[in-house]
Amino acid sequence: MKTLSICVPVYNTEAYLRRCLDSLLVPEALDALEVIVVNDGSKDDSPEIAREYRDRFPQTVVFIDKANGGHGSTINAALKAASGRYFRVLDSDDWFDTPAFLHYLEALAHCGEDLIVTPYSQEYTETGESVRYDYGWLEHDRVYGAAELVSDAERLYITMHASTFRTQLLRDCALELFEHCFYVDMQYIFYPLPYLKDYRFLNDSVYRYFIGRPEQSMNPAVFLRNMPQHEKVLRWMIGYYAERRDRLAPEVRDYMAHILYLMFHTHMELVCIRLPDRALAYRSIRDFDAWLRQTAPDLWEKVDAYPYMHYSRKLKFLNVRYFNRLFLRVGALLRGRKP
Repeated sequence: MKTLSICVPVYNTEAYLRRCLDSLLVPEALDALEVIVVNDGSKDDSPEIAREYRDRFPQTVVFIDKANGGHGSTINAALKAASGRYFRVLDSDDWFDTPAFLHYLEALAHCGEDLIVTPYSQEYTETGESVRYDYGWLEHDRVYGAAELVSDAERLYITMHASTFRTQLLRDCALELFEHCFYVDMQYIFYPLPYLKDYRFLNDSVYRYFIGRPEQSMNPAVFLRNMPQHEKVLRWMIGYYAERRDRLAPEVRDYMAHILYLMFHTHMELVCIRLPDRALAYRSIRDFDAWLRQTAPDLWEKVDAYPYMHYSRKLKFLNVRYFNRLFLRVGALLRGRKP
């Protein structure tokens, strides 16, 4: 059995794929590593590049060629094929820091926890800036119980870039992500939480998250255009939480609620502040809030701590439709800073 299976989703990333795979496929890693390259209907030369690496590293690289189904579909396919004890995702326009990766892979061979958390960095193409996301309050190579997730919830925000899950855990929770949908990385990290028993922190900054491509899902224009998909994922996450809430350990429940609060905060900004169609924004957030109150009353109360939401509810969301900019300016002035 391999130590680690890495899913590499590929869609029209011929300009970056070699950098990604070269950061993994070094001699010291080959015996412990399985790289599952999943081509998601690319129209460029990405499949040919992937086949080249499969032929060069037949004991390490697995190539799956499939019709386009979106990011979630590539992870679903890779998880079915994975043979490693651990599983993680590396998008094909990103890469790993190779020395840190080798150190991490060696340590991973001795791990048995459900989740391994590692630092990562965001690499900004326009400025050349690199921003590292550390978990400096966690101790290197220490094992934590799931109950300790919530102790630093506001700081311990586990992302896909920081996560390595035990493969069997993902299968036990029946992980299956949405297809043809953005933002499934949130589904990916949310699915296993009710099943999580422990996690280990390894202080190896492995992942390099490449930011700046205009078609990326977190590009503001793309984010706004895909607002319905963001809402689809958020509604699923809230429903998933609500169905299991009473059976969850209190600490895990609180951590999941905190993740949902952050997601809702983002969605509120997206709909209420950035959406140009004010009438649509008004209908969307009003209907969403009514659904939230019925589906997860505890979350409905929790998000009331967000001042914009609290006063919008007081005004029955009319501010969103008629005087949203004025509402923002007044709120900014009351906080003592420029709008």
